[in-house]
Amino acid sequence: MLDAIYRAARARISTLAAGLTEDQLNLAVPATPGWSVHDVLAHLTGGAADVLAQRLDGAPGEYWTARHVAERRGRPVGELLDEWERASPAAEASLPERFAGPNLAADVICHEGDLREALGLPRIDREHWQPFLDVLGRLPGRLLPDTDTLVISDELGQEWRCGSGESVTVLRADGYELMRGLFSRRSRSQIAGWDWSPEPSTQLVDSFGVFGHRDDDQPIPVC
Repeated sequence: MLDAIYRAARARISTLAAGLTEDQLNLAVPATPGWSVHDVLAHLTGGAADVLAQRLDGAPGEYWTARHVAERRGRPVGELLDEWERASPAAEASLPERFAGPNLAADVICHEGDLREALGLPRIDREHWQPFLDVLGRLPGRLLPDTDTLVISDELGQEWRCGSGESVTVLRADGYELMRGLFSRRSRSQIAGWDWSPEPSTQLVDSFGVFGHRDDDQPIPVC
């Protein structure tokens, strides 16, 4: 399943990127501070190329991702997309059947959202990100005190129950926003502004995203 998700996401991003102007390629991407649209494309290309070359020292840390960008800075976007296409079969073959931890399919879906939000485009269809929400929805419970329970539900009535304590906090939020928040793509104030009952603790808000909290509000796409 994840190989097909990755393949389809690469195709969507490649089609989008091929039509961007230089100004759009140079736009800052709010979700990835210090990176432009071109830099995000360079990272996505570099991740696949490194899997093909088995150059995985430091993966998936900041040094590894920064190297992708540095090695491809200034290269035409067409070259990046050609390199990504050549490396894609190896990237797809490296993926597990289902999402259970960091992998290139989760990375490409996360960064596709980053790119679309930076460019002011609508969100992608739910079928592409739902498999990641299914798993991510269980993760906020990893830092809950033993006395607490968190119950999360989205607009479709899907529910995730984290913890088993007597003190219950309920969160109702849009599924896409949940997914982006769990990927650390929403700020503390944006997460705290969701429909919580009772108000969430600072610790719960700070620990909501899998990559830590952030303070800068992020652009929210239309449906």
